[in-house]
Amino acid sequence: MSIKKKATQGSIWMSLTRTGINVVDFFVYAYLARILTLEEFGLAGFCFLFVEFTNTLVNAGVNQNLVQRKEWTDRYAASTMTFVAFMGLMASGVLVGIGAPIAYYNYSELAALVIISLAPITLITSLQVVVTGKLLREFKNKQMGVAKFCATLISAVSIIVLAELGYGIWALIVGKLINVSLQYLFLVFVSKIKLSFNIDKDNFKELVTFCLPLFWMVVLRFLNKKASNLFTGIVLGPVNFALLAAAHKAEVVINQVTMSSINSMVVPSFSRVSQDTDVGALFIRLVTVTSVIVTPVFMGLAAIADPFVTIAFGEKFAPSAKYMTISAFSIFPLVIANFMPNLLISKAQTKAAFNITLVNIVSNVVVAACTIWFGVSVMLVCVVIGNFLAMPIRFAIVKKHIHLDVKRLILALLPSFLSALGMFLVVILAKPYISDFLNNDILTLVALVALGGASYMSLSFAVFYPQTKQQVQELKSMFLKKKGKK
Repeated sequence: MSIKKKATQGSIWMSLTRTGINVVDFFVYAYLARILTLEEFGLAGFCFLFVEFTNTLVNAGVNQNLVQRKEWTDRYAASTMTFVAFMGLMASGVLVGIGAPIAYYNYSELAALVIISLAPITLITSLQVVVTGKLLREFKNKQMGVAKFCATLISAVSIIVLAELGYGIWALIVGKLINVSLQYLFLVFVSKIKLSFNIDKDNFKELVTFCLPLFWMVVLRFLNKKASNLFTGIVLGPVNFALLAAAHKAEVVINQVTMSSINSMVVPSFSRVSQDTDVGALFIRLVTVTSVIVTPVFMGLAAIADPFVTIAFGEKFAPSAKYMTISAFSIFPLVIANFMPNLLISKAQTKAAFNITLVNIVSNVVVAACTIWFGVSVMLVCVVIGNFLAMPIRFAIVKKHIHLDVKRLILALLPSFLSALGMFLVVILAKPYISDFLNNDILTLVALVALGGASYMSLSFAVFYPQTKQQVQELKSMFLKKKGKK
């Protein structure tokens, strides 16, 4: 089977299983949003943000290093296991020794206890890194996805049962611990890896050399993604954090199912193409196909935000709809930018990937830090504008290492961009009339989704028929088997 087919099937399975995981996760999230107070809900989310941060540290470039190596050796894997386990132990210690006291003095005793309770997650996550690296390297996305989905399903049931028994915020904490523990056990089972530990100075040196630029890149990438939430929680408190987190939840789910699934295959697939392959042209095809699928979903979400938020999370989260609509417009620059670091990593250009992440920091973290004082809406608008303004710099960094025809890329993206914008306007203009006529949030939401899908397809084929036909053919070639071939 060709690398293209392996990567495509890997992306499909990653997307399918992530869809299942995120649907379950979203259901639990919506359930807890209704039974917890805004302050409890925001506090739990804000504390878990720091655990997410430590989780990213223990996996900073290690997975990519295992995937892009020419050969897999058990000795190197054992050295990597020792390396990440030590990182996980150190990160968990930082959470308990530094994070908990800060939470205690700045928030409450409850916040400190939550962080201490969540700290073991980082250590267990570190032990998963080598296992997932082996599965990704072998394109065993199906097995990995099924393992993670089963763990998520069991933990979701645990959370709901404990919440119904009156454990409140602690139902979520216990559920998270069950999830990460079961994930590790299931992943070890499906990978059939022989886990061991080894200390090898040469292996450690290779790991540090490869991972150090990516370590800082991962730190900055996390801050880039979570900047608006982080500064909202610090400056405006857990209630505003809860409202913004709810606004971002649907976007995160969509991103996990689509762009993150595809992005996870960029390093293993692009790193193995032949030397004479036009990587820039492949990148354009990848981004264009992704945009055809993702851009209308984000813009559709922006258009239906108010009934969606009310139905999913309840009336108390109504302010989140405005934040959701504003944030969705970031999809236009980010559908390109999100793939750039892994594109460069696939060609061992880790420093260039780090430089792109620095650009992202300026366009997101610095902007968010400077504008949160004027309110969440102002901050989000400025972050969207910052992402547009940063695109020329991102292109310049990529073009130093990979030939990329920017004009060709923009022309390829225009049909999906303009069709998605047209769909957004159609739905926004029709929404008041449909809402008044149906007088029911659920029926209004269903009608708006149907209208959005129909208008996007109509605009795509009516205005951009040649380009749309070409993209349909591209999708067929990626996802459907040709007759006579296995």
